[in-house]
This record gives sequence, structure tokens and C-alpha cells, in this order.
Amino acid sequence: MSKKIKIVPSILVKNKDGFKRQLDKIKNISKYIQIDIMDGVLVSTKNSVSPKSISPLTRGYKMEIHLMVKDVPRYIEQWKKLSNVKKIIWHYEAEKNNKAIIYLAKKLRKNKIKPGLAINPNTSLSKIKDIIKYFDTIQVMGVTPGKQGQKFQPKVLKKIKGLHQKYPKLNIAIDGGVNEKNFSAIKKAGANIIGLGSYLQKSPDPKQSLKKLPR
Repeated sequence: MSKKIKIVPSILVKNKDGFKRQLDKIKNISKYIQIDIMDGVLVSTKNSVSPKSISPLTRGYKMEIHLMVKDVPRYIEQWKKLSNVKKIIWHYEAEKNNKAIIYLAKKLRKNKIKPGLAINPNTSLSKIKDIIKYFDTIQVMGVTPGKQGQKFQPKVLKKIKGLHQKYPKLNIAIDGGVNEKNFSAIKKAGANIIGLGSYLQKSPDPKQSLKKLPR
């Protein structure tokens, strides 16, 4: 039996003003949101979205934080202090030492926060096979991370399918480039958590756009 599909609106902006605009756009769609944090080191873009700057805006929301940063431990320390942060996802590409990765995953669980690991489109599943069991979610990037509006890379469907076949109980998320044209293929491959960024943000009517997705 396949898992129920969970839609997670994602917010990728440069500052607090942009965050408020994007949050307003999806506020009637979901109380669970993903917030993208970028340091300009791991990815080319940098933003100034911090726990302090958005805390007053996100009361009533459940959040997962997607860290596109190099210094993962420092950012985890900042974000785990917010009580409505339910999951923190970071990139394998930021810290390729398995012992350090496992340590962070266990630390988050002790704080009652679910750990998630993201992998870029060109990162092989073989790189993470020994650490998958420590994570609640593996997030497969459908685009090169760092900015919204990129075209989905179909090659990642094979990666999603491989994960789903080997780990049928694992939460598999997809983030980047998802729209009504590729949604069915992504779902069929085995992803059960679908991140939607520019698809909703660029829509004149996000609720209607959501209804267009084949369920």
C-alpha cells in the first residue's frame, strides 16, 4: 500500500519582506511549510531569513527547514530552538563524513525534530546507502539547489524509484521543478512528500493550481 501524498509548499526568498509575500500566497493552502535557508557558500544564493526574523510571522504553522548551507551544525543550533520546527533537512553535499551526519541526525531526534537528508541530482544513492536508516526523510532534489523556477531534471525519477523499491517505508520527498506535467511520474516513482515552490508562487490562484495536480 502506497503512502498518502503530502504536499509541502516551500518558501525560497532573500529576506523577510519576500518571506511575508510568499507566506501570504500560500497561507490558505497549508499550515505545514518548508523554508529554504541559503548561505551563499554551498549554493550560489544567500538569504537573510533567520529564526528571529520569521518567528512572529509563522505562529500557527508547522515548519521544516531546508538548509542549503555548508556549516550545518551552526544552523541546526539556530533553528532547533523554534518549537514549531518539526523537521530539519540538510545536504549530504555539505558534510560527507558519515559519522558527523549520523551524529546530527541522532541529535535532532533527541530534540524531537525529524532529521532529513537532501541529495543533489548528480549525487548517487550509493553515497548515502549506509546512513539512510538514520533519517525520517530523504529529499531528492529535482533541480540544482539555490533558486526557484528551474526546470525539473527527469533523471532523478530513477533515483526516487530506486529508493522506494529498497526502502518502501521511507519518506521520500522531491523538491524543485514540480508541476502538473511531471507530478504523476513523480508520484508513480514513489515520492510521497511533494515540495511545491514556484508552481504555487507564480500562480494567480494557488488553490486552483493545486487542484490541477493529478491525485
